[in-house]
Amino acid sequence: GAGVLGWDWFALRLDDGRELMAYLLRRADGSVHPVSSGTLVERDGRATHLPLSAFTCTAERTWTSPHSGATYPARWRIRVPQAALELEVAARTPDCELDGRASTGVIYWEGPVAVTGSATGTGYAELTGYAGSLARRF
Repeated sequence: GAGVLGWDWFALRLDDGRELMAYLLRRADGSVHPVSSGTLVERDGRATHLPLSAFTCTAERTWTSPHSGATYPARWRIRVPQAALELEVAARTPDCELDGRASTGVIYWEGPVAVTGSATGTGYAELTGYAGSLARRF
């Protein structure tokens, strides 16, 4: 949408059998677009939609790419109060930047993450728009 520079997307598999997917669409002014949302999948497969108001995601540490100079979040705190989740999500390998300048023209970060906190687990994150806006690319 208008003003969206990129997104932070998480797919987390928790060791207690639940799964959490969440994404934040980041705007040029630093705010998060209100259509950002998530889904919590319970052990029994029941899925619950999480509007932006149902969770928070805060970047707590960054990593700067020696390749592009872009600075990406590398550790986050994700809270889902209705599910009693307070998670620390950390990049397993910070240097997971993909440089598509020769093909798509897009540079972004995607890689494995570790989950600790009120639940443990593993997952994957994708971060776009940190090495240049994705506005008008899609």
